[in-house]
Amino acid sequence: MSERSVLEGVTVLDFSWVGAGPLATKYLADFGAQVIKVESRKHLDLGRLSAPFKDNIADPDRSAFFLHSNTSKLSVTLNLQHPKGVEIAKKLARLADIVMENFAPGVIEKMGLGYDHLKQIKPDIIMASSSIYGQTGPKARFRGFGNSGAAISGHYTLTGWPDRDPVSPGIAYADVVQPLFTVTALLAALDYRERTGKGQYIDTTQVETMIQFIAPAMLDYFANGHVQKRVGNRSSYASPHGVFPCKGDDRWCAIAVFDEKEWEDLCRVMGHPAWTRDAKFASLSCRQVNEDELESLIGQWTIHHEAGDLAAMLQRAGVPSGVVQDASDLVDRDPQLRERQCFVKLEHPVIGECNHPAPPVRLSKSPAQIKTSPCLGEHNDYVYTELLGIPDEEYVDLLNKGVFE
Repeated sequence: MSERSVLEGVTVLDFSWVGAGPLATKYLADFGAQVIKVESRKHLDLGRLSAPFKDNIADPDRSAFFLHSNTSKLSVTLNLQHPKGVEIAKKLARLADIVMENFAPGVIEKMGLGYDHLKQIKPDIIMASSSIYGQTGPKARFRGFGNSGAAISGHYTLTGWPDRDPVSPGIAYADVVQPLFTVTALLAALDYRERTGKGQYIDTTQVETMIQFIAPAMLDYFANGHVQKRVGNRSSYASPHGVFPCKGDDRWCAIAVFDEKEWEDLCRVMGHPAWTRDAKFASLSCRQVNEDELESLIGQWTIHHEAGDLAAMLQRAGVPSGVVQDASDLVDRDPQLRERQCFVKLEHPVIGECNHPAPPVRLSKSPAQIKTSPCLGEHNDYVYTELLGIPDEEYVDLLNKGVFE
């Protein structure tokens, strides 16, 4: 029998949508917080409209994007453009410990649901806002999503090849990074409230959180006035440092050599071919000067090996390496992830049984208890009639007036 969930007893009112906000509240929900996600049929969460969809059927309850970002939550629909909808939202706020939103700055205030409004209703409320640039400053009203945050924060400048255009890291990276900071701040605020009885407001920005991940480039500019640019897979402190072709279609192995011992170990695994004794590869600086040739020679060797076999052989020799894995590798062929139950099966009322990435943090006394994401408005009856105690007759009347759209 497991002990109670670590966040059991914490209630979160979640106005957020798409990625950055929902991912933050997802982590709270997976560890036991009661997260009430407020949605609307008039303006669907873009996450529900985002591919891929189960069986390629576009439907608000079949989006894999939404499925991942909203596990373990309750979903209610509420029309915040209706005065009664705002009134009910305030009643929900009275039940909440935390309120989360990621509208463009100023929007939640216009609804009458900003921090200054809510702390009058509940003085110890904790509220977090997530945005691109933050709530203050000349660009506070800037609108965008994770790709915008990654571009503005300098990541695109550093991603890609020196002779090509800047490129995206492949995902809306800022939407994944920012929630980690938001969760940390929310947990700290809960601890502060436990000690002082006081709530507070949390302002997190995608741009500023993303800058934390390119600190070396920023420090290089502060110290030397040097603006780092794209270098592909290469590194200023390792060579070789890249991905190399292996047997099969689009199969690759990442290899990185940081010191001369690792270089000697790599040469030994390759069988000490004659070219490894050339003076042009005798040191890190020499290898970096001749990196094009070095990568070509290593690639001529790696192409004859299966990626998994090659990575295992290099690991045994002490050379940092790893298979460049795709989704099928991660789910079907990685024994480490299988042993640690990295993926869990959940039953969704529309999609059916579906694999989910399990929370990556394991707590020995109070592990996460992940549940499937909700269908749109699935918990209206429970939240409005049981939690809020709205009488049945009033509930039906509000329903007919479009308050719960």
